[in-house]
Amino acid sequence: MDIIRKKVSSTPGTVIATETTVSTTDATVTTIDTVAIPTDEVLKIRADVSCKKDDLTEKGGFVKEAIFANNSGTVTQQGSTTSIFHDAKVGWNVTMLISGTNVLIQVTGAVGDNISWKCSRISLSV
Repeated sequence: MDIIRKKVSSTPGTVIATETTVSTTDATVTTIDTVAIPTDEVLKIRADVSCKKDDLTEKGGFVKEAIFANNSGTVTQQGSTTSIFHDAKVGWNVTMLISGTNVLIQVTGAVGDNISWKCSRISLSV
């Protein structure tokens, strides 16, 4: 698993945009991006994810959005993660999961599929 992170722009307290990549070869849930939720802030996260099988016989795309808050060190999600767009092979997926004071953006492929994933994430905080 190779993870490449590139921060596009950052202004504390406003907008953060990043691009990350990862490769998978099976159905193991794999973190493609980790988003820190600052104490006493609310963050709306939008993850646009593209993926392709190495031989291009399968490809996919996802857009997921969710809102998270860190209230004195406890992170919670408001509502559920919205799937704005999901077009991929059955079993391939993108999810968001709270882990401590972070939110993990995770991808899941399939056994026998060598998949390249790219995530473009925008976080808006207040």
